[in-house]
Amino acid sequence: MRTHKAAAGLVMMVALLTGCSDDGDTGSSSESDGLVAVEFKVTGDSPASVYIPGINSNLYTDTKKSASDTDLDLDKVKTPWSKKVKVKPGRSLSLQAGSVDPKTEISCQIFVDGKLVDEETKKNKPGSTLTAGCNGTTPN
Repeated sequence: MRTHKAAAGLVMMVALLTGCSDDGDTGSSSESDGLVAVEFKVTGDSPASVYIPGINSNLYTDTKKSASDTDLDLDKVKTPWSKKVKVKPGRSLSLQAGSVDPKTEISCQIFVDGKLVDEETKKNKPGSTLTAGCNGTTPN
């Protein structure tokens, strides 16, 4: 999972650099508050670890819990799992999921305003780590 966090950190850095524009334009957001509805989903046949970098940051939402918990990092969540959040327009999204006890497969999906923007399913191969990663962007 450490490799996934490093990759997600790179995605987060790109999001920080590209997401610093004026958010006054709500674009195609269907939310009256200017935020975009996002849903992250993980499915599989065993518990999973879930990592969503920066999702609790005020760069993504209008609230921030504390300086130390900007990422969502969960372990041994029961699948299927999902989380719905409202995110600012023009933000990069990333979801990494890893199977705690790899059996046959794990999948991730990201929905923006109810539309599927990315999905990945990984099937277990002997001796491999079972992980799936999804990426997307909220519309400007």
